[in-house]
Amino acid sequence: MEEALDRFSRFFSEPLLTRDCTDREINAVDSEFQAGYTMPWWRYIGIMNMSANPDHPFHVAVGNNKVLRDDPKERGLDLYEEMLKLYHEFYSANGMTLCVIGKESIAELEAMIRDKFADVPNKELQLPLGDDVSPHPPFLPQDWNQLLRQCPVKDVKQLTFSWVLPFQGFLWRTKPTAYASHLLGHEGRGSLTSVLKERGLITRCTSSGGAWLEGAFSLMHLTFDLTDDGVNAVQEIGSLLFAYIRLFQGVQGWILDEMKNLSEMKFKFGEDCGPFALAASIAKSLQLHPPSEVLAGVALLYEQDVAAVADICGRLRVDNVRVTHQAKVLEDLCTDKDTSYDSPIKFEPLEAAWVADWTQALEAGPTEGSKLALPERNPFIPEDFSMRDLRETQPLPARLQVNGPIPYLFHRQDDVFRQPKALVVFSIRCPFVVKNATNFVKANMWSDAVCESLNEFAYDAQIAEVGYNLGLSAGGLKLIFLGFHDKLGRLIEEVAKRMLEFDSVPETIWQIVSTSTGDHLRNANFHTRPISQCALRSSELLTRGGSFPVEAQLEAFQEIRRESMANINKELLEDCHVEAVVLGNNVPDDARAYADILARTLNLKRTLNELPEQAEAICPPGSTVWSIDSSDKDDPNHAVRMSMQFPRNLNDAAALLVVTKVLSPKFFDSLRTQQQLGYIVGLGSQTTMCFNYLVAQVQTEYSPDYTRGRIDAFLHENLAWMQDGLSEQEFETCRNGVLSELKTKPKNLVEEHTRYNTELQYRTYDFERRDKLIALVDVMKIDTFLAFVVKMSCAPRLYVQVHRVLAKDDKPLPDGASTPEDPATLRRWLGPDVTQGSAELEWVEMNRKID
Repeated sequence: MEEALDRFSRFFSEPLLTRDCTDREINAVDSEFQAGYTMPWWRYIGIMNMSANPDHPFHVAVGNNKVLRDDPKERGLDLYEEMLKLYHEFYSANGMTLCVIGKESIAELEAMIRDKFADVPNKELQLPLGDDVSPHPPFLPQDWNQLLRQCPVKDVKQLTFSWVLPFQGFLWRTKPTAYASHLLGHEGRGSLTSVLKERGLITRCTSSGGAWLEGAFSLMHLTFDLTDDGVNAVQEIGSLLFAYIRLFQGVQGWILDEMKNLSEMKFKFGEDCGPFALAASIAKSLQLHPPSEVLAGVALLYEQDVAAVADICGRLRVDNVRVTHQAKVLEDLCTDKDTSYDSPIKFEPLEAAWVADWTQALEAGPTEGSKLALPERNPFIPEDFSMRDLRETQPLPARLQVNGPIPYLFHRQDDVFRQPKALVVFSIRCPFVVKNATNFVKANMWSDAVCESLNEFAYDAQIAEVGYNLGLSAGGLKLIFLGFHDKLGRLIEEVAKRMLEFDSVPETIWQIVSTSTGDHLRNANFHTRPISQCALRSSELLTRGGSFPVEAQLEAFQEIRRESMANINKELLEDCHVEAVVLGNNVPDDARAYADILARTLNLKRTLNELPEQAEAICPPGSTVWSIDSSDKDDPNHAVRMSMQFPRNLNDAAALLVVTKVLSPKFFDSLRTQQQLGYIVGLGSQTTMCFNYLVAQVQTEYSPDYTRGRIDAFLHENLAWMQDGLSEQEFETCRNGVLSELKTKPKNLVEEHTRYNTELQYRTYDFERRDKLIALVDVMKIDTFLAFVVKMSCAPRLYVQVHRVLAKDDKPLPDGASTPEDPATLRRWLGPDVTQGSAELEWVEMNRKID
């Protein structure tokens, strides 16, 4: 701890503010900026900055070469000197907050911190926050209260209503915005979301704040994901919104009481998180909250301030709203460009008819027959928080003896977290799902439709911390329940009942599901980051039986009609195999009861003797490069991903973990910090169905072949270095680091289940695998490790290279650099057709037997 604190503290006490480091950092910032070209969030931030008050400092959220290098030069400014000026004027210890979590005593930690951080300069500055940031408003009323049309880079259809509010950070005890946000985002019966979905206008509604943009002001956003019909229904949606706002203008005390009680329950039974995330969260919280409230301050409603809540509700008006309307079909209307990412946009006055209609709705409230209503009291708030008596200690899930249609039932009673919660996961493997891409997409849409049909009912459960999820996974359906055990059985029964009865999709639900599925598949096909395309293509090449290429899914989706979804539930449930795992505050009989509820309600039968094939490919020997054009015509980056394949045995897995610990920071430092190949750079290990992998990936503006050459050069140099130059001390440091990570206890039920999920998904059921890895790493000697390193040079390597199609020159190579010639033994595959490569591969099957 002391050595780590010494290094960490020097970033603040002795920052390296040199000209060459500044230039390198500008390049790193620009790489991050380039990565945001196809990210709607960054485009939104750029437009926010562009439309801000010129007299307010809210102008730049992320820099680039133009902003940080070119523009200052044109204005005769020396950015390095300006940075030093900023440092000397505003860099002060009294504006910083620090959290250190360690095993040492408080006294020992405090002594170390005082020693290591004593040299951070304290200039006793009063750093501005809220209204003190500037005497000027962040946005001028005439600039804010407009319609912003936007042609998005992805297939997105959204309508957002946004309000600028006074900075709310100081009001953490009463949280006045929480009331309006809770009601606007509600999805139960009578809610705005429910009514708009019933009319077939939206697929989703999200209420949010300004996140890290807040500091001088606060924001409230209400965002609707639109159906095709909803794109042309802005006036109707706005009218219902403002009528609903009128409905909750009179603050309901019981709603505040329920929100307060829910916040206390969630905080009391909140789940732990890892020290890395916790330290960052506490340090951030200390900026606003006293030390005694750093954990509770962001969560609890300490007091009710009805007047402050009413003030916020009263600020949600027509004359101070910004309406952002974005969809591909608006492209012809978006005749301007934003100044950050050249997004097609157009600011216009709000249409007079909209303003008149919305103003009337805000004054009059809901019309008769609108179906808008405030929520009723939540029936899912748990009442039984009792803990089951602990029986014998059971460190890992055990298979229970059952005679019903769920023969694989695993259970572990929680003896670590001791919370009145349970996690129940049903894996429903269905031959129907993996028969062809059409069935796969139909099953996915049916799952979404079931969830949509239950949304009003399940939303109350969700906000009371009793939730579920139904989707596709591992060649079938996966049904997950998580939350307080008191209401979990009821939720399982209601969801299973709906699955059994849901033999056709109503028109309104079909509109929602088909819109969201179509948008998702078009984005997956045409608007995915190159680095993600690499991972997707690798999976498509090396695995079969679990999914289908996104191109095939989109093609299948375009032929699916609502009528063809009839009786899908029977196809899925009458011929399936179900396995389950139950963790948490429950005994074996509880686990059997949960399984029985599902089996009885779905009328499950044991009909399968074996599962459909799922398999993973053996990579061909040597090096293989698969080159593919990017499917995103707007992304300015290439990407390269290398997968080095090893057998899925424990000895190789243990050694590979140590290799990753040795090489990962060196890879990042060399290819990102020193060579500056790109913003997204990483090296790690991965375990799949049948193999272990060392994975290296880079998203870059340099040519893919040059980048691949830099990955190869790094591996060549560092594999040789490990064999000849790795010291015993560094090996032991890395080995102990891996051992510490493996021994880290899970912080909640979800993390615990994640540790078992691979063994459940691939049907190895080897829940002791982690303990076996710990034992192997614990006794590993450097000679054993180096013997594995020698083998690495001969391991097969698969490179997937995604090539940018955007008309843009590659980044010039550094002085003296060149792209190495490929060896004659290099195997090359070209083009998107995965079958050209898979035809050459041998396959290893997953366990298919059912006993």
